[in-house]
Amino acid sequence: MSNLSDHVSLTITADSVGIARAGFGVPLITSYSANWAERVRFYTDQDGVAADFPDTTSPEYRAAEAMFAQTPHPEQIAIGRCALKPTQVYVIGVNSVTNSHDYKVDVQGQFTGGGVATTVTASSDGTATNDEIIDALVTALNAVPSKNYTAAATGTGGSHVCTVTGNSAANWFSLAVWNVADLSISQTHSDPGIATDLDAIELDQPGWYCLHTTFNSSGVVRAAAAWIEGHIKIYIPATNDSAACTAVTTGTADTLDYLHASNYMRTAGMYHPSPADFAGAAWMGRVLPIDPGGDDWKWKSLAGVTAAKLTATHRTNLRAKMGNTIETVAGDNITWEGTMASGRFIDLTRSIDWLYDDMQKGVFGVLVSVEKVPFTDGGIALVENEVRASLGRAISNGILADDPAPVVTAPRARDVSSSNKALRLLPDIKFSATFAGSVHKVKITGNISV
Repeated sequence: MSNLSDHVSLTITADSVGIARAGFGVPLITSYSANWAERVRFYTDQDGVAADFPDTTSPEYRAAEAMFAQTPHPEQIAIGRCALKPTQVYVIGVNSVTNSHDYKVDVQGQFTGGGVATTVTASSDGTATNDEIIDALVTALNAVPSKNYTAAATGTGGSHVCTVTGNSAANWFSLAVWNVADLSISQTHSDPGIATDLDAIELDQPGWYCLHTTFNSSGVVRAAAAWIEGHIKIYIPATNDSAACTAVTTGTADTLDYLHASNYMRTAGMYHPSPADFAGAAWMGRVLPIDPGGDDWKWKSLAGVTAAKLTATHRTNLRAKMGNTIETVAGDNITWEGTMASGRFIDLTRSIDWLYDDMQKGVFGVLVSVEKVPFTDGGIALVENEVRASLGRAISNGILADDPAPVVTAPRARDVSSSNKALRLLPDIKFSATFAGSVHKVKITGNISV
C-alpha cells in the first residue's frame, strides 16, 4: 500500500521568535569594592548580596538592603563593578555663628560602630567665632573611633571650613548635619571617571534600567547624569548638599540646580540629609517593581528612611529645582514630587521607554517571524497591526488613555516612492495617543444647606 506522503508532501515548521524585552524593574548599584572579574552580578535577595559583600556597613550592602526592605521590592537587582575609585570628600561650613550653641553631625561609615550613627558635637562658647566652631568640629570628627577619614580645618581669613577626606580611595562614610540653619554640607570629591565605568558595565551587561550611585558629589552625579541621558535608562541620585534646600536657584547653586539647568530628562535628583539612609535606593526599590503604567513616584512611604525636616522656604527652593525628597505630611512620610530634573514626571519617562521597547521589538518580531513581509498593502497591514497591538498593550498597562483612542495611519503601497521601495524602507507609519497620567492634586467645591 502506498504512503500518503507519496501523494501529498507536507512540511510544518513552528517558528517561535521571542524578542527579549527590557528589564524596566532592575536597578544597578555602583560598587568600588567588588573583587570579581565580571562587571555585573545580579541578586535576588539580601543573602546573595551578603555573600559577596559581608561587611554590613558597606555602601553596597546598605543600598541593596534599602531596596529589598521595601514592599513591594525588586525581584532582581544588579551591582556593577567600577574600577575608577573616588576619594570621598565632604566640606562643612558654618551658616550661623551662635554663642553657647551645639553644632551636631551624624557620622556613619565602614568602621567600628558604623552600623549605628555616632553623633559628634562642637559646642561654641560665649564669644563664638566661625573658626572656633570649625576647630571644635574637626576635633570631634577626628575623635570617632576607627574612622576611615581625616578632618581638617581649611581656608583663611576667619572663614575656615571643615574638610573631611577619606583616608583611601573608595573609603565610604556618611556625614549628616543636624540643622542646615547651623551648618552647610556638600560632597566635593572629583569624578574619577564614572562614565568610563558605566560604558564598561553596559558593554558587559545592559540588562538593567535604573542607576544608583554611592559616592554622590556634584561631580560624580553630573557625570553620571550626562551618561544616562544618552541611554534608555533612568538615574535617581540622592544628594545631601544642603544648598539644595537653602539656596535659591541660579543654575549653579548646588547639585540639583545643575541637573535642572541641564534640563535632564532621565535624572531625578533627590535631596536627603543623610547618605546613610540610601533614600534614592529605597525609592527605586519601592517603585521599580511596579510595571510601567501602574507607577507613580509621588506619595510613597520608604521603609528605613527618615523624613527630611524642611521649612516652607526649603520646599520652595527644592521645587524650583525640580528636586524630590521625602517629608512628613499629615503624619505620613511620603515622597514628592516624582519629577526628572527637566520637570517631566518619572513615570512618563519610564512609560515612554516601555512603549519604545515594546513597539520596536514587536515590529521586529513581525519582520523575523514570517518568511517575507511583502511590500504590498497586506504586508504593510502586518506592521500597522503590530503598532496597534503595542498601543493596545500600553492601554491595558495603564500607560495610555483609551479615550481618546490612539490613532494609527499607514501609507498605501502605491503611495510609497520607488526610491524607498528600492531601499526596502517602509516610511510614514504614524500614531498619536494620550498619556493616561495620574492624579496629584484634587480640587473640591461643595455646598451645604442648613
